Amino acid sequence: MLSYYQEITLLPDEETPAFFLMSKVFLQIHLALGHWKKHTGTQPFGISFPQYGEKSLGVKIRIFAEKRDQLEQLDMGKALERLSDYVHLTSIRRVPANRITGYASFSRYQPDASVEQKARRFSARHQDTSYEEALTLMKQKKEDYTKPFIHMKSLSGGQTFNLFIEKIPQANPTEGTCSTYGLSRDTALPDF
Repeated sequence: MLSYYQEITLLPDEETPAFFLMSKVFLQIHLALGHWKKHTGTQPFGISFPQYGEKSLGVKIRIFAEKRDQLEQLDMGKALERLSDYVHLTSIRRVPANRITGYASFSRYQPDASVEQKARRFSARHQDTSYEEALTLMKQKKEDYTKPFIHMKSLSGGQTFNLFIEKIPQANPTEGTCSTYGLSRDTALPDF
């Protein structure tokens, strides 16, 4: 059970909007989690967005861990040092069991590939459908690009991408494996 957490609140202003701050802060979280995994071989942290909505992730991020010392060693204060004027980082706290309203997993949502790629796959799987027919069919489908996202930049390749995030309500807490973004379809975190 992920029993401890630390909360980051973005402090946007007129010149530095929340959307921009979320990108910068989440990159630092990703780097810290990646560094942890590289040195320990594990990734014991989960991420939640307590203000998650249809169009926005809000301005709060919670990082969960099973043990207090894991969060202490992760040292988000140091990871976010350059952004200290734009964030508020709480102390490490125990998850308040009496305030839990449910559980949710936060996972990466990847809209399907291009229409052409989907048409090629569809026609390959359905021998009675030509590529042209599959292309017509795929053009009729609408992708779900309405989920909230974080605009990210790959440090290795330099390309930018949108990291769409999906919140999935869960009945009970579960522990799975989280990515170095702290996201997982299998890990249900406390919602409070």
